Amino acid sequence: MKLDSVNINNFCSCLSVPVDLSDFNPIVGYNNSGKSNILRAINWLLKKSVLTKHHFYITNDPVTVEGVISGITASLPLLPANQQAQVLPYINNDRLIIRRRQDQPNCSAKDIKLDVFDPATNTWKPNPTGLDNAIGVLFPEPIYIEAMDDAADDVGKFGTRNTIGLLLKYTLEQIKTHNATAVNTVQQAIQTVGNLLNGPNRINQLASLETQATTALGAFFPGLAVHLTIETPELDELIKGATLDLSDAAGTQRPFTSYGHGAQRTVQMAMIQLLAQQAVQGQPAPGTVILLIDEPELYLHPQAVEILKESLQMLSRANFQVIFSTHSPLFAGKEEALNTSVVYKTASGETAVRQKLASAATSFSAHPHQAGMIFSLQNSTFLLFSEKVVLVEGKTEAMLLPDMYRVVRGTSLGRNKVCMVSATGSSSIPPLLRILRAVGFTPKAIVDVDFVFRQAIADGLIVQNDPDIGACKAWFTANATAEDFALDASGLPQRGGALSAEEAFEVMAANMTHAIQNLRTKMLPHDVWVWEKGAIEAHLGIQKNDPARI
Repeated sequence: MKLDSVNINNFCSCLSVPVDLSDFNPIVGYNNSGKSNILRAINWLLKKSVLTKHHFYITNDPVTVEGVISGITASLPLLPANQQAQVLPYINNDRLIIRRRQDQPNCSAKDIKLDVFDPATNTWKPNPTGLDNAIGVLFPEPIYIEAMDDAADDVGKFGTRNTIGLLLKYTLEQIKTHNATAVNTVQQAIQTVGNLLNGPNRINQLASLETQATTALGAFFPGLAVHLTIETPELDELIKGATLDLSDAAGTQRPFTSYGHGAQRTVQMAMIQLLAQQAVQGQPAPGTVILLIDEPELYLHPQAVEILKESLQMLSRANFQVIFSTHSPLFAGKEEALNTSVVYKTASGETAVRQKLASAATSFSAHPHQAGMIFSLQNSTFLLFSEKVVLVEGKTEAMLLPDMYRVVRGTSLGRNKVCMVSATGSSSIPPLLRILRAVGFTPKAIVDVDFVFRQAIADGLIVQNDPDIGACKAWFTANATAEDFALDASGLPQRGGALSAEEAFEVMAANMTHAIQNLRTKMLPHDVWVWEKGAIEAHLGIQKNDPARI
């Protein structure tokens, strides 16, 4: 069971934001794009709290956060029979759709409603009896770690739903399962304490206090007696009193809060790693725990980030659903790139989320070079952290254009939020353009001149009988023998002569400048730029090899 998607409306900067979710969910975007607001909205859906005026994008409209829960049927046995009866009528295709709603700022907590979508009538049913409690069982209170939270609140002391609390809970379950002798010893010790506080072996001073208090009371109310009861804790209650201290290399033990923020954050993330291991080894807990973390990479060095990512992935394979915002490409590497949510602000200042690359790529799955497209996208990690995308098909562009851009513009591609994606071949350029447009980018491509004659025609960017195409092909036919290059069945250069196909295109481009300029102009509306001399190497006057590039 998991939260399949959320739809956030009128919450902070999220006027209307749908977010698809999986088990492991990186969310990236520039500062102030709304990533944290998405985490807060999910937390609010599952953990009711009163929203103030600043949480409302439009003050007079309600805030609603809708959630689609999938895999619900298998989890129904977690609920008592009466709650199952409340939920069952609203399940459709193994999904339950709920909605948290607050109509106005600063209302009473009782006025915050949890609605459920009724598939029979296609309407929302307001606050069915017991629904809030049922959701609390299926999705216990989420663990929400904000970027600037005090780490001590999460790992410094026990909390029912914090990291150290869950660790101790797993440990206590293991003690009860595998160490009955220790449990009996503790319980006998507790019973001994109880006898000293309340029982037959009661400490004399406590019994004396009780007698003296009864005597004092008798002066005012004869016949009344005072009984001093001191509750003795159970083992579970003793565990809840736990705190976490640290010691340094010298062995000096100090309170967790006495260490710096970097050390505290590192310990916090290490405990999350340990929680992942415990969750995998232990018995699955009832319900799905949603772990929300804002910028988990804070204060961590790159190797620690990799370790933490692996830990969060372990949790996502147990009964945790991990949702986090990040500025680190290490957290959204090539394995995660296609399923990362990219958040940005629209021109009007509203938070928006791009369609995931995986969804867009699937829509072009019929393309024979899909594997090449996926490889290009997965190995362009900084694509997720950019606003502008340039596709290139050659090694020379990938090596030299970033430095050329810096010289010409006086700044880097990254500083201007530009990402360069190296396509695996010219055939990947058109489908990559379509995928990137589908997720909200406005990509550009830089191509060799042969792209126009081969791929552009195949993808319908230019017609086969274009007069400039015809003029250039006529030049190939007329000069193939004299220049010593071979032609294929379509009249274009191929291997087999003294000149390679690339060199033949460069010679043609040097002799057919007017036609090439016309073709270049025809490609611009498709966001494709063509090297007029055939390829970048011809413009730079270098050979197509690494020594020349260096």
